[in-house]
Amino acid sequence: MTFLPSILLAFISIAFPREEARFNFLDRCYVIGAVERGRTNVVVNGVNAYVYKTGAFSAVINVVPGKNTITATCGTNVCTRTINVAERGAPGKPKVEKKFEKLPYASDVASNAPTNKAPAETLIYIDAGHGGHDSGAISPHGLPEKEVNLLIARIVAKELLAKGYKAVLTRDSDFFIPLYDRPRKAHAENADAFVSIHHNAPGHSGDPVADRFSSVYAWNDIGSRLASHIGRSLAEATKDEMPYKGVMHANFVVTRSSQIPSCLVEVDFVTSPAGEADCWNPSRRLRAGKAIAEGIHSWCRGKVLEEGR
Repeated sequence: MTFLPSILLAFISIAFPREEARFNFLDRCYVIGAVERGRTNVVVNGVNAYVYKTGAFSAVINVVPGKNTITATCGTNVCTRTINVAERGAPGKPKVEKKFEKLPYASDVASNAPTNKAPAETLIYIDAGHGGHDSGAISPHGLPEKEVNLLIARIVAKELLAKGYKAVLTRDSDFFIPLYDRPRKAHAENADAFVSIHHNAPGHSGDPVADRFSSVYAWNDIGSRLASHIGRSLAEATKDEMPYKGVMHANFVVTRSSQIPSCLVEVDFVTSPAGEADCWNPSRRLRAGKAIAEGIHSWCRGKVLEEGR
């Protein structure tokens, strides 16, 4: 699954937004793409683009309701995209804010972690996010998030197996798994932990250069404890590349298990030109995968120490 941009890349290309993409109302949109390595004079709708050393470029442009044509130029070369932005809706009545409630989870938190188990008896499910027709985010050179997720997930599983744990991948090739089926697999086998691997992207109006950090998402206390161990380990491994935003609360399908400690790891931003370069780097993928596995291992050991065993 090695990605070879030098073979697949035209002289100038736009990876995001996709042709004829439709967006809810927004004032600006980010554009990412790539040119031949060494070129720097990329202009997108009159905005000078940031061009990374790999040829990846990014720009943030203004858009208006209706049809928008995005034109990226580099010398005499031109690449265009057409996107549609929805009209701003009429002001409506303020929505009544619903009372926030966490999903219920077991009160005996300790019993839901592998505190009394040897590694050989501890089952960890590793979920490579997206897959099949669901590509996830796209990098400037067109590398789909789903591929990087799987590469990292394989490393995590391999490292856990080397430490003596039982590690299972929800997918070990490029196929689609319905979202609810991912944690369902872990529940069916009474897994001790569930970790979903992803790579991030900014909102449609974000900035892919400025938006780059690692983070871990959890829903309840049992997931947060697992997430904190993974986050600290990943942060240490990537501290020279980007900041770590910590454990964040998220009501995701893959995080809200009431029985199994679960979290979602955003390893990096695949939309960031620098993040894309690190996603291609095998040694960096190995470092990130090992860090996540070490975080899971630390969580298992930490649970034992918390309870004095």
